[in-house]
Amino acid sequence: MKRWLWVLLLLGFLAGCSPRFVYGWLDWIIPWEVDDYVSLSRSQEGALDRIIERQLRWHRHNELPLYLSHLERLQSDISKPLDEATVLAHMSEASDHWYRLFEHLLPDLVGLIQSFSDEQVAEMLAQIEKDNAELRERYEDMTLEKRVKRANKQMEKSLKKWLGRLTPAQRAEIDDYNRNRHNTLALWLAYRRDWIEHFSHALRQRADGDLLKRELTLLLVTPDELKGQQYLSQIQDNRRRLAQGLITIHAEMTSRQTRKLNKELDDLQEDLEYLIHRD
Repeated sequence: MKRWLWVLLLLGFLAGCSPRFVYGWLDWIIPWEVDDYVSLSRSQEGALDRIIERQLRWHRHNELPLYLSHLERLQSDISKPLDEATVLAHMSEASDHWYRLFEHLLPDLVGLIQSFSDEQVAEMLAQIEKDNAELRERYEDMTLEKRVKRANKQMEKSLKKWLGRLTPAQRAEIDDYNRNRHNTLALWLAYRRDWIEHFSHALRQRADGDLLKRELTLLLVTPDELKGQQYLSQIQDNRRRLAQGLITIHAEMTSRQTRKLNKELDDLQEDLEYLIHRD
């Protein structure tokens, strides 16, 4: 559920740093991240550079205005008491930004993956399996108390970025949410296993462009279709619980927190406007 807190407050992946900073480094960050999973040939590196340049140009001109519009509505909504429908609507819209990005990326992604050799596919799948094994080892045997403590720390850190020091009542609200929400760990791990199996099948059958596109669409654009009714039901209930917690935290904001939040959102809006209108 940390992700839903991020997308609500940060409007997608432009989080944690100034968007101006992020945009200035994406052409370096993305290849670096890709290199963690697969070693590209020189021609593939060139193709990836062209994809990044094309996608960033599209994103800056087409997506950032949508982020800015969303941010303006968010800032208007938080200037008055919040309700569950409003918070959930912002969460849903933020997710739409994320999935729309992947949908636009798909044709380029299909072409790049189809250029992979069998050795590159094996390298990527081995790293994905390693990551998944590490996640299972980290979380499977973690006690409830440790999970709550970890989640509390993450959420408090996220909120402090926007509000500053939290009050005891706000920290208690975070603890209450993390202690009483559905424990979806087993369902999440099963979903990850299913996701990896679909991705492995797609990579091994990458010569079939239609199949590869269908599988990547399922995995990246419509992943809820893979999650199963029980998992989805618990996710949705946790999302409503999170919305109620955020409403309470918002209602208990101090004047100092309100000033800080508005300043952070004003700065984010200024950064987005700069990027949109940059030559």
